[in-house]
Amino acid sequence: MSTHTETITLSNGAKLRVRIERGLTNGVVLHEQNDLNRFGGGRIYWLGRALFLMFGDELLRMQNARYEFAETESEAAEKALAFFLECAETCIQHAKAEGVDIETCYT
Repeated sequence: MSTHTETITLSNGAKLRVRIERGLTNGVVLHEQNDLNRFGGGRIYWLGRALFLMFGDELLRMQNARYEFAETESEAAEKALAFFLECAETCIQHAKAEGVDIETCYT
């Protein structure tokens, strides 16, 4: 089984992928790896079928139907990639509209 999803190129040329970290208790942590975010990235936890956003040690269940559930680890990783892609592209578009450097959105 792979430890990463495919790499996607964002609209501004940055690269994005998800690192898959398998846990000891059947859970999987999906780590965003984004060229734009040198401080790390978002994390999503997949357990059973449910996907959760991770904030420190807290979990927030995904509330968007597109990202709420996954049947397999591969599907969970692809949904995490799609979620992080949507977030990154939204940040890129926001930065362009505001006339700011994209790096300021990640600090």
